[in-house]
Amino acid sequence: MMISCEKSDEQIDISNECVFHDNILSTCFYGTIGSEYDEIVFRDNESFQKFGNNVRIYPINSNCNTAKLPTIDFSRYSLLSKRIYGSGCSATYQRRVLKDTENKMIIYEIAVEYKGACDMLLGSRNWAIIPVVSDNYMVEFRLK
Repeated sequence: MMISCEKSDEQIDISNECVFHDNILSTCFYGTIGSEYDEIVFRDNESFQKFGNNVRIYPINSNCNTAKLPTIDFSRYSLLSKRIYGSGCSATYQRRVLKDTENKMIIYEIAVEYKGACDMLLGSRNWAIIPVVSDNYMVEFRLK
């Protein structure tokens, strides 16, 4: 008879394998886009380049016609982004990524605390470069 103490539904925190950024884009990629880009999972360079072309502000700024997106090795990494806004004088972000192997899910959790009584809109795209996410995994974004 064998007994196991391992939980089958345990989520593994892989945050130490990830790199988190408020922003990875130059000012040439600050164009206005719709809410379809509020939560993004990039698994390949083609979809990342399509996004870049949609947010590129050329011809408004002629210097942006040759601007490049950062290089991501999509054979090793996936790129996640969750756009959030709030108000205050400052914001602090806590980010972590969990891997749920039983449910084939990646969970990107973002906790944000807005401080101060300023009437200033604060935003972040909350970029995360994570180990490659296979196509059979779903990605869930959680805001706290």
